[in-house]
Amino acid sequence: MISALFAPVVSAQPEQPVDDEPAADEPAADKYTFRIVQGDQEFEVEPMQGDVPAEAFYDYRDPYQSRENPSWGRSFSSRGTTDYQQDSTSILLLYEGPKGVSLIVVHDKYHEDLDNATAGSSVSFQLTGLPDDGEWAMIDDDYGWRIDGEEKGDVAQLDADHRAGAAGNDGEPPEGVDARLSWAWKTGRTDGMAYRGLADEDLSLTIDPAFNEDSYHRVGDDRRPDEEPDDPEEGEEYNGTINDWQVISATDGGDDFKRIWFDSLKAEVRIETVPASEPVTASLSGPEQASVGQNVTFTANASTDDVDGYEWTVNGTPVESTDGSTLTHSFEEAGTAEVSVTVTTAAERSDTASRTVEIAESETDGTDATDDRTPGFGAGAALVALAAVLLLAARRVHT
Repeated sequence: MISALFAPVVSAQPEQPVDDEPAADEPAADKYTFRIVQGDQEFEVEPMQGDVPAEAFYDYRDPYQSRENPSWGRSFSSRGTTDYQQDSTSILLLYEGPKGVSLIVVHDKYHEDLDNATAGSSVSFQLTGLPDDGEWAMIDDDYGWRIDGEEKGDVAQLDADHRAGAAGNDGEPPEGVDARLSWAWKTGRTDGMAYRGLADEDLSLTIDPAFNEDSYHRVGDDRRPDEEPDDPEEGEEYNGTINDWQVISATDGGDDFKRIWFDSLKAEVRIETVPASEPVTASLSGPEQASVGQNVTFTANASTDDVDGYEWTVNGTPVESTDGSTLTHSFEEAGTAEVSVTVTTAAERSDTASRTVEIAESETDGTDATDDRTPGFGAGAALVALAAVLLLAARRVHT
């Protein structure tokens, strides 16, 4: 299931400090394409684009950051991704900024007004295949490592080769796993992470998810790896449910985005790179003139055989085609019409071609449509009748 939405412009967050680093020489999308696979689901994803690093894009806020206004950080949430967030939903997106491509994960939706918020929940991800030269741009929440005496509710277990950028570590992950992150958050807040360094032509990163009751730890149960389990009576605001898992993919060069729903909350997800697909070029052939009521045919062509679909419009209104690459259509009124077709490939590349058609009034045979003469008595019948009269007259003359 896919839906398109308007995407916000990604701009710098003035209150978020960033490090200066040179931009990448070439956008990742020009070299390879990111593909995401879960079971039988397989689709390509375009990274969101921005001019700030991933940590500024994520824009995590907590009150322990140095700010003149303490209320700035009371959200304990990602404030830079609110336009993508949805209640009881976990989102996954790729973000390409000046430091490269990052995997961004955000669970749930931030609400200032808790009366409109859903209860928090718990999620665990086991990640395998993290690039060795990557780094953690953000682990939400990481303040517990930096503040003496502050309780830390989330768990981040990172292996020795994948600790760069992290503020701390809660021990070794399971064998063969690069990192296990486990989050628990309360009503109206979010949790998540950002890992930078996915610009790798051999990327194959696997996420083994555990949502809700399947998570590594959940507030109020005895599997939580704290000294003592939390009081179950105090866990209601933490023990809601994540009901959907979505991917956010950029469209139209980053001006828009679409949502793609995963089929399962339990099956593994693999993020990989494949060689960038060639752009598609569409062309459209057909008449430049037609008459009202006349059936005319238009044919779409593409520069590749890897075509997934054709979408036809006449003057901007979608029309159905019985044979995707051709359209047979009759125009209802005279004037100028524009016929367009958008060709989309399996790699979600698309191009649109258009053709202008001049529509004339339909021609008539000059016969009055209201003529009430008896059928069959036209000009030919009149000549026959005249000949018969002349013949009869001639016979009378000779008799």
